[in-house]
Amino acid sequence: MKSSKSILLITLMCLVVNAYSQSNSVFIIIDEIAENVEQLTAEFSGQSNVLVTDGSSPDVLTQIAGSVEHLEVDELHIYTATKPGALVFSSIAVTPDNEDEWSEALKFWSRMATTKVVIHSEVVFTGEEGLLLKQRLEELSGLDFSTRN
Repeated sequence: MKSSKSILLITLMCLVVNAYSQSNSVFIIIDEIAENVEQLTAEFSGQSNVLVTDGSSPDVLTQIAGSVEHLEVDELHIYTATKPGALVFSSIAVTPDNEDEWSEALKFWSRMATTKVVIHSEVVFTGEEGLLLKQRLEELSGLDFSTRN
């Protein structure tokens, strides 16, 4: 009887740990025009939580949405070309000036990401345009956007 309780307790603990690890997930997006794309692709090679975008597709934002559609992601990490006030993907530049082209896709991201989006860039949220882009991204998605080198 005592061993049955121990097995039950161990099984329950494993389920709790497994549930926690699944809810604490990270998804990585590498745009094909990102700086050091070969190095990034090699670094994350073989991981199921990575999408390398395909520039032959007309809409990279839809590619991203489709890749994470049935996932619960705590952090979405994006590696793409940037400049102050712009995320420059292979098929679209996300700027405050062309919000109508990307806002619907961004709303979808908020349904799968639960907390934040990390843009790997030093400059994207700098200057007036950068601050405006960050504000619009956060308002439309309800997510926290931050940068990391």
